[in-house]
Amino acid sequence: MDPRPLPVRYSRREALRHSAAHPRGLPPGARRPDPGAAPDPATVPVILVHGTNGRSAADWFTLAPLLANQGRTVYPFDWRRTRPDETASATHRHALELAAFISSTGASRVDVVGHSWGAVLAHYLVRCLPTEPAAHAVRSVVGLAPTYGGTTLHGLFRRPHRLPARLRHWLDAKIPTWREQLPGSPVLRAIEAAPPAPATRFTTIVTRYDQLVTPYTASLTALPAATPVVLQRHAPRAVVGHLGILHHPVALTQVVRALTVA
Repeated sequence: MDPRPLPVRYSRREALRHSAAHPRGLPPGARRPDPGAAPDPATVPVILVHGTNGRSAADWFTLAPLLANQGRTVYPFDWRRTRPDETASATHRHALELAAFISSTGASRVDVVGHSWGAVLAHYLVRCLPTEPAAHAVRSVVGLAPTYGGTTLHGLFRRPHRLPARLRHWLDAKIPTWREQLPGSPVLRAIEAAPPAPATRFTTIVTRYDQLVTPYTASLTALPAATPVVLQRHAPRAVVGHLGILHHPVALTQVVRALTVA
């Protein structure tokens, strides 16, 4: 007899409570890779990559059990912010960490769901790190409110050099990748200049009410080859922002649909 399905709760508030109780834990239905276990060749695992300053226990609280109930193996990848150095961008280093994580699953093919800058890490991996075996293992990338085109943050970041020095120092300390997330940053230009990844299918899911990725259409324009999904075309009354999209039933239905097509 099949086990009872996991409860799926579409609530950011409950997700935060779960994360507070399990700060270094996993979302329901997820697991960590076991390098000693043989992968099931009949299934394609899903790698979940949270955004800047995100946490898997909260961000994937809803999607992880939803996918697990469908028989998918779910592996959340937690990346931690690091200060930039002179040898490589933080994005480059985290993309290498993502590649190592994918390889640790032992799977020959994986799907990736990324939120915000987490989707950019996957995009960077498949486009800019072609010598990594994991880059060729990525069958599909589903971006939830991704920052493929960067963000102006309602115009605040249009002239970053004019920001007060104290604010720039605070951003460097709290969000070390913020400069890489500016439109036209070296990281985003590197992705744009890299060869395409025709073996990887991309789906971009955005919300009109994204308060962090502005304009919300930037990601659609930056990755025109992706299948575009605007949440409000499927749920006209959904007033959902950058974080709320992680727990919205219609948005996650579109994620599941994209993974099924892949």
